Order: sequence, then C-alpha cells, then structure tokens
Amino acid sequence: MSLEEPLFLVLIPLAYLLLRAFRWRGYLGYSSLRRLPKVSIPKTVAIRMPRTLWFLAITFTIIGLSHPLSDLQEIEVNTQGKEIILVIDTSFSMTGRAMDEIKEIVTDFARGRANDLIGITIFGTDAALVVLPTRDYTLLENSIKRIHASQVGFQTAIGEGLFTATTALIEGDMGDKFSIRRLRNSLNMPELGDYAVKVAKNVGMKKNRVIILFTDGIYNVGINPVRPLRLIARLGIKVYAVGVEPSGETGVEPELAAERIAQLKKSVATTGGRYFMATGEVITGPHFNKEDYEQVAEFYKEIDSLESDKILLERTTSKKDLYFYPALLGLVCVIGMVTVENIWIRIP
Repeated sequence: MSLEEPLFLVLIPLAYLLLRAFRWRGYLGYSSLRRLPKVSIPKTVAIRMPRTLWFLAITFTIIGLSHPLSDLQEIEVNTQGKEIILVIDTSFSMTGRAMDEIKEIVTDFARGRANDLIGITIFGTDAALVVLPTRDYTLLENSIKRIHASQVGFQTAIGEGLFTATTALIEGDMGDKFSIRRLRNSLNMPELGDYAVKVAKNVGMKKNRVIILFTDGIYNVGINPVRPLRLIARLGIKVYAVGVEPSGETGVEPELAAERIAQLKKSVATTGGRYFMATGEVITGPHFNKEDYEQVAEFYKEIDSLESDKILLERTTSKKDLYFYPALLGLVCVIGMVTVENIWIRIP
C-alpha cells in the first residue's frame, strides 16, 4: 500500500496533542467518596472511551485524506476469438481488377469477424505491417481503402509478406532474448535453422492464430515462401491462401509460375490450411456477394469453423483507491463515541 498525500499524516500527532490538552471541565466536587456507590469496571472503561474513539475517528479520517492506494494491480481484458493477419499482395501483377477483387473480399471478410483481432500486412518487393491485430474495424476498413498496387514495390515477395505477418503474431511472445533479424537469417537456409527452432520452442503452439494470404501465388523475389511456412507450421499457426488471377505482368514464365503456385499450395497444406481460388462473377463494389465465389464462400466457412481461444485485448496496470475503508472506520468511531457518551454512560 502507498499514500498519494502522505503529508496529511503530520496531522495525527497534532490531533493527539490536542486531545491531551483538552480536559473535561464538567465535574462535581465532593468531600468524601466513601458514601458514593462504586463504579463498575465496564462503566469506568466506557467513561474513558469517548476520548479514545474521538482520536481514532480523527486518525482514520486523516488516513483517508492521505489517499491510500493498493499495490500495482494488472488487469487483463480478454475475449474468445482468433488473431488473424491478412497478408495482401500489392505487387504490379495486382494492378487493376485483381486489387479491386482482393480489397472487396478482404473488406467483406473483416466485417464479419466481431470477436476476432485482425491485422494487415502488405507486400510487393518489400513487406510492411499496416495494422497490428485490432478490433477497430473502422481503422481496418480505412486502411484497406488506402492499399494500392505497387505500394511497396513492383515485384512479388510472398515469403517476406508471410514472415512479416508471423513476427506480428509472435513478437510479443519472443521477448527480448530473440532477434527478428537473426530469425529471418535462420529461415534463409535449405532447412529450418537451429535459431528458428529455438524461437518456435520458446513461443509454443499458437492454434488460435491464423494467416490469410491474398495473392496470385507467383513470387519472383525474396525468400522462398516455403521457408517461413516451415516456421509457421512449427508454431501451430494455420495459413489459408486465396488465389487471385493476376491482372498485370508477373515477370515469370507460365511453366515456372504454375510450379510455384503448386509449391505454395503444398506448403500451405503443411500448416493445416488450404488454398482457395477467388474466381466468380464480376465484383460491383458494395454489391459484393461471397456466394458468387464458390471457393471464397467455402473459405469463409472454413475460417468460421476454426477453434477460438481466449485472446488478450488489453492489459492495464493500475492502483485501487482504498480511502473508503479508513473513512468507514472513522464513521464507525464517531457513531461509537456518540453512542457511548449519550446513551451507555447515562444508563444507571
């Protein structure tokens, strides 16, 4: 416990000195006590009690004025849901129709996730975290509206986008003893590096965390998506991919492009997720209907069926006010003093 205004405690000794200086002047002189009835011990105690209760009432009141506070208390606000990162391809191949298609699906998806935390990562030549997982859906929608093709470069670094999304989900669990730079370097090997394995063991399984990738599936720069997906699978994070037909040049030969899409599908499956294709009717702005996209509708159902878990929304540290308790004790002492002085002592 601590006091916000400890200087008020100086008044306690002053109150004691005042009590000592105060004398009851109402008494009757008598030449001999032999003929007076003896006063019982309880009555003697009662006669002295008002002064003591008066002092205690003043003391507790001063302690209340000192504003006592409890020790620091950590309060957590939780909800039952999932943490989801939307990873959006903003490379040159997403120019035009493909980007509009992705933004419509992403916006509609976010609107239906009342209990989930959703974040956004974009990637082109580089990757960037746009929004950390949040329940502020106005912020999400406004952020989605501002996304456009070639925003972080013309090329397609799917691996960088997946790695950035992963670190957004686990950075809080990594603590200070692990480095994101060293973790990325550990991925840039034929197999999952020892450092990445150590990070995965320390962080543990995160089964209520999901990454959803929106892309044409054809990477042409950065680390191979297979490598971060190995780490993601180790962390228990599921990855779902929504494939969109490119509306611009990918810079990759058709045979190689098909091979990379097939590789991405296989790697996504190792995390427990699936690869869906967003092919259907032409999107017309606010009239977007996921039922027009057979696999997108299936994708929604798949995400809805995932197990939810307790997720932390907010952690605050605060002190609780305790002035009520000394104030209450002071009031009890005042009532006791009045009762003893005006009722008990006067009872024969």
